[in-house]
Amino acid sequence: MVQARKLSRERERFDKDGIRNLHLSDFAARYVAQRPREARIVVAAALEAAARQCEVQESAEVPESLERFVKQDSTGEEFLGVTKAAELLKITRATVYAWVNKNVLLGWRSTKRGLTIPKEQILGPGKVVPGIAKIAAVIDNPELAWAFLSQEWPFADDTARPLDKLKAGKIDEVVHASSGFGMDFS
Repeated sequence: MVQARKLSRERERFDKDGIRNLHLSDFAARYVAQRPREARIVVAAALEAAARQCEVQESAEVPESLERFVKQDSTGEEFLGVTKAAELLKITRATVYAWVNKNVLLGWRSTKRGLTIPKEQILGPGKVVPGIAKIAAVIDNPELAWAFLSQEWPFADDTARPLDKLKAGKIDEVVHASSGFGMDFS
């Protein structure tokens, strides 16, 4: 009974925050109540993915800029495990784990056995895209940080993938843009 009252209060708080007519499971309702910032980021990422999917489905021809959302990398190695990442970086597996813990390299647990590491952030032996740690400091979930980095984003002078901007050395511009990721919806 106490749990039901607590859940009811959490749902009332959602209504006060303007999140109405959502049919959330008890688990989801607790998550939103306990982690509103993370929930906003997750919802924003999901909405971006859904919008892009609808755009692709409505179009008979996929624009070149959206092809990466529809087609897999021909090598099938868009994401790597720790061993493969260590081989490409020419570092030890322990160093890969350390870099992920320090946010030098983005990686997240997708299974109990290991990390998922986006291949595109690796530039060569001992080299990763500069500025990853600064983005991870703003978007504290590595999977969501990767979602931000790998999708088109409006910048002052153009629309581009933040990852490409980082590769071009425009770290401050990307860090500034990352602060708005997932925050402008209600």
